Amino acid sequence: MATGRTDQSLQLQAGVHAELRALPGLLNAMGMLSMTHAEVAQATDRALAENPVLERAEGQPCPGCGRHVRSGACPRCRGQGPGARYSSGTEPAVDPFSTLDADAGLEVRSDCRAALGVVIAHLTHRGLLDCSPEDIAVADGLPIGHVHESLRAIRAVGPPGIAATSVTGLLAAQAEVLADAGHAPPWLTTLVREHLGDLAVGSTAAVVRATGLTEDEVLTGLAIIKERLKPFVAFMANEPAHPASSADVFLYRRQDGSLEVEVPASAWFGLQVADLGAGLPEQSGAKEWLVGHELAAQRLLYQIDRRAGALLRITECAVQHQKEFLEHGSSRHQPLTRTDVAKEIGVHPSTVSRAVGGKRLRLPGGTVTDLACLFGKGVAARALLQETLAAGAIPDEKLRDELARNGFVIARRTVNKYRRSLPLNV
Repeated sequence: MATGRTDQSLQLQAGVHAELRALPGLLNAMGMLSMTHAEVAQATDRALAENPVLERAEGQPCPGCGRHVRSGACPRCRGQGPGARYSSGTEPAVDPFSTLDADAGLEVRSDCRAALGVVIAHLTHRGLLDCSPEDIAVADGLPIGHVHESLRAIRAVGPPGIAATSVTGLLAAQAEVLADAGHAPPWLTTLVREHLGDLAVGSTAAVVRATGLTEDEVLTGLAIIKERLKPFVAFMANEPAHPASSADVFLYRRQDGSLEVEVPASAWFGLQVADLGAGLPEQSGAKEWLVGHELAAQRLLYQIDRRAGALLRITECAVQHQKEFLEHGSSRHQPLTRTDVAKEIGVHPSTVSRAVGGKRLRLPGGTVTDLACLFGKGVAARALLQETLAAGAIPDEKLRDELARNGFVIARRTVNKYRRSLPLNV
């Protein structure tokens, strides 16, 4: 499993590494990085049922955290390790669609925030735009540049394909993510963007002539489109949310008081590849059959470990910035965006967005909350504002002065905006 104190190697043997370019069909359109812990667990259960070489080590899940152990509870949950015991329940997950306005508001230019809400209102339940950016600008009296900046911010924090103007554009964006991550052939995006109509009516021969691909390649691309691409973004409003039965990221307190991050990797699930080929002749058909299953099993373990490694880097970076928040609460929250973390660890902001979206963080005390709580601007100011308003109604001008005395120098209109966003609307 991936932890902050262990430098886990994700490299496989050279013969296996060459086969890792193709993902098995059990992975979803956004790749394993966007999958929740529950979805990864479901994927491993399917793989265990289908692959005779993949097996789970002897033992059972820890009743406290779900980590695979030989028996009983794991050392952390027994209170013998540096972390505290877990609490029994979990808090309800947050629908990513409901936070899109807030998340995109952290990314958009300040002069385009008014346009952002208007553009979001033009998203359908599938996450598509209901008209073109130019039509939005004309209909709502917005500068076209503000509309495009709002779309950039939405796409930076949202799932692949959000705010596309057509289903083809939505599918092409998902295909591009797969191709960029090495999970699909590089020509898949062109196949979706330019030849989806021919594929829909079964004209594979026309696609072969137009692209120069072989018929087998075209059929492979068609299978990927059917199995992994979705005609809606991940947070489709009428799609049931996945239950958050376990956290995606665990935060422990070491004996010296420092914080340690752990993300479940393949060992967490007890997965291992069985050696069933011992004693079989090298040239036998059974040997070749087993090799294919071994590659598939090792490929799955690699993908789980790579997801864990990416989530670990992102969370460690965010935790480093939010130590005071984790120790003392919202009043000590530091402004931090997904773009900030992406720049610091050297990845694209959309990678951080996919990694954080829908994920759950288990705190040292056992409380489970959204991983997105580590990100945001104005959290500390809002906390102080709510505390101040609890004493009674205060004009915005005096609230601004009180915030300034505590180090939060913000405009009066921002104070009013923060006030309206609080549960206590004074």
